[in-house]
Amino acid sequence: MTNSANGFRVTRTPADTAGAPTLLLIHGFLDDASIWDGLVDCLAGEAGVVRYDLPGFGTRSASVDDACLVTLESLATEAADIIARIDGPIIVVGQSLGTQVAELVAAQHPDRVRGLVLLTPVPLGGTQLPDEVVAPFRALGGDHAAQRRLRAELSPHLSEEQLDRLTGIGAPVARDVTAHYVDVWNTGISDAPATSAYRGPVTIIRGGADGFVTEQLVDTISPRFDQPDVKVIDKGGHWVHAEYPGTVATLILDFIDAIEEVAK
Repeated sequence: MTNSANGFRVTRTPADTAGAPTLLLIHGFLDDASIWDGLVDCLAGEAGVVRYDLPGFGTRSASVDDACLVTLESLATEAADIIARIDGPIIVVGQSLGTQVAELVAAQHPDRVRGLVLLTPVPLGGTQLPDEVVAPFRALGGDHAAQRRLRAELSPHLSEEQLDRLTGIGAPVARDVTAHYVDVWNTGISDAPATSAYRGPVTIIRGGADGFVTEQLVDTISPRFDQPDVKVIDKGGHWVHAEYPGTVATLILDFIDAIEEVAK
């Protein structure tokens, strides 16, 4: 565990094998770095891991004023500062909101980023949902019951224990923070290119039971990349990495193997 250049906590889990790539994990809306615990365990040291809380979440939940100023670009700059402190090859992994940040930082640092993994992705140009649709999402901050209902709807196969854990992660987030972040992921970046600026290897993983990132939505995202590998975990929901960490870990390790095979 170390601190970033900006003073927040960054958790580093080294690989057991010298030269193995490091995964930079960027969590999504209502989550924090602990959402990745199961995935990190399932990776079993076959890759290094770096993870951290986005402003306004987890250990940074008290930073309400700072969180309400973030943009996708500022989040990508923060991720880039972390990348600068990682030695060796890097795979950037983002989930939901985190996929927007992951794509931006990967495109800005193609010399460092060997691959990009997008879990239940949302478009870089935003979801562009109308106000009446996103209003309930904006009001989720501090509302334990509403957050639990949302997670159950978007990941219908979560166990009661998993629901309790995930709801506990998001419950402390302030309402001002949830409102701002909804605007961030819904609006996206105004000049999102039709073709992604990141031209390296990409794997997209979605859940077949995800009520938010549907097959139709992923079909609008995947053509932006160069021959992405799209995987579906049938019973997975929006938080597929928390529901099926072993399956997601295997898919990521297979992706790493494929990248390394091409590089030989």
